[in-house]
Amino acid sequence: MNDKWYLVDNEPGLFIHAAREAKGYTMEEICRGICSISTLSRIETGERVVDYIMIEALLERMKISKSEYEFVLDNKDYDEYMQREEIRNLVNLKKYEQVEQKLLVYEKKHGEKDLHRQFIYLQKGYLEIYKNKISKDKIKNIFHEAISITAPEYRKDVEQNEILSNTELCCIIEMIELIDESINREKKLKEMYEYFKWCRKKEKMYPIPYRIAMKYYANCLYENGKYEKCINICNNVLNELYNTSKLENRHDIFELRAKARESIGFNNEEEKKQCLRDYLTAYYVAEFYDGQYEVLNMKKYIEEAFGWQFIE
Repeated sequence: MNDKWYLVDNEPGLFIHAAREAKGYTMEEICRGICSISTLSRIETGERVVDYIMIEALLERMKISKSEYEFVLDNKDYDEYMQREEIRNLVNLKKYEQVEQKLLVYEKKHGEKDLHRQFIYLQKGYLEIYKNKISKDKIKNIFHEAISITAPEYRKDVEQNEILSNTELCCIIEMIELIDESINREKKLKEMYEYFKWCRKKEKMYPIPYRIAMKYYANCLYENGKYEKCINICNNVLNELYNTSKLENRHDIFELRAKARESIGFNNEEEKKQCLRDYLTAYYVAEFYDGQYEVLNMKKYIEEAFGWQFIE
């Protein structure tokens, strides 16, 4: 693979072509559900100028990080890109009232265009999960509306190992997490686990949604009393997270692994210490990283269950 593919002129089409060739994707893999192959061909040769959100969708199919393509944006595209980034960041920070306000402005300006609608639906889905005022089925419908714009046959896409973007994967994962029956949820998450393993082989990396999907999977295994499998999935996620500087949901995974270890029981003092280390890591990472995270109950539990004394 040519690791210098990104050294191209500040032209989106050339950038897409260079990235696609370097990463070994076909035109059909990248543009399926987004545009026709002929349209992608004209984009790559610079014969067609399109709304940048289409460029972003094509690049996202290839798992190109945003930091790698900011330089190909003109001022108008960059402003719109930064609007989306601001909304995404506010969602990650759980500032949902601000998200709602920003989305209203964004929807008023762009809401009639398909790829913009996909972005809007995805963020609205996250909002509705937080607000918890409508049924799970209605929230699932919001995510379904989002993914149907570019991947209406997403179930077949997963089964047949087709390339999906991070946005599409997030929609699928959240729809699965909204399934009430834990056994059915576990089955679907196992299918995603196999799909992500294929992604790792195909793309030499796990897509970012792998981490949240596997957190859901590990939690589902814990709910269903499959503690050893839960620990194995937690181990896999932590190994992947060690490859990034982001702490993300690391504290959740450590806490989940600790709970699974504790549910199995301790055969010796070392196993108990191992469990305590997971709880402590979860506590300290959560306290440092996420101010909204409820750490007080965890602190109390560690003190009572393990006799641990925190130094104030």
